[in-house]
Formats: sequence, structure tokens, C-alpha cells
Amino acid sequence: MAVSLSLDLPVGAVVKLNLEVDARKAGPALFVIAWAFLLVLTGISIWTAFLGLGSWAAVLEYGIAAVQTGILFTFFMRLKGPPSVKWVFAGSGFFWLSVLIGYSFLDYATRSGWPWHG
Repeated sequence: MAVSLSLDLPVGAVVKLNLEVDARKAGPALFVIAWAFLLVLTGISIWTAFLGLGSWAAVLEYGIAAVQTGILFTFFMRLKGPPSVKWVFAGSGFFWLSVLIGYSFLDYATRSGWPWHG
């Protein structure tokens, strides 16, 4: 994953930040940092579940889950690079996950009398 940031300052100085992260050449420290960041995001997800954000809770939780998924895809599944068969399997798994989530939302939206308040 290469990130290039170029910022032109008013005085004409240029600040460049170029991070090259290759999961195949990286040592274990990169994976430990990614794992720790996943744990931090999990803690934030658990913490926000008890904040009572109302309808914004789902938006925030899905955003955190999307960041976690991106980290997993990039570092642990090593999907960075040219298209390969790994992309087909990862894409099909993500497609079927979205189908299952979609059917869960459809089931929730079409139930009558649920949740029962008695």
C-alpha cells in the first residue's frame, strides 16, 4: 500500500510523505501493529455500543467494520497487487456476506409485531 501526500506550502516548500508497505516483505512488527489496531477498533466498537447514539450507532458500527475489513484484506489476506484468483474468492465471499446481511435487513423490515412490547 503506497500513500503519497504532497502539500505545497505558501513559502514554496513541499512536504512529501511516502509510505510503502508490502505485506510479503514486511516483518512481524507490521502485523502486530495491524492486529493491535484491530483490537483498538474492536474496543471502540464495544464502547460506542453503550453510548446510546440512536440511529447513528449502526452507521458508526458499519464504518468501523469497513475499516477493519480493509485492514484484514490489505495486510492479512495480502490482496494488494495485481488482480489474481484471490480477488475472485475474496469478492465472492464479500458478495455472499452482503446477500446474507441484506436478507437479514429484509427479514427485520417485513416482520409485523416485532419487537413485542408487552
